Amino acid sequence: MSFFTRLCRHAGLTIHHIVKPVRDEPQRHEVRRKVEESHPSPDVTLRRTTIEEIEVRRDKVSEP
Repeated sequence: MSFFTRLCRHAGLTIHHIVKPVRDEPQRHEVRRKVEESHPSPDVTLRRTTIEEIEVRRDKVSEP
């Protein structure tokens, strides 16, 4: 990369990190999604959605 291209890239990344900072959010992984649907009458639909997820938190302070 030329000097000017690197300068533009780093300036853009700096602005991006200021506008949208990196956050340490937990990671979520969907394991299963189950949809149950029933029709008690012609004009009524009952729908139940069950979502099972795994959430992994990465704490900065670790326990001894």
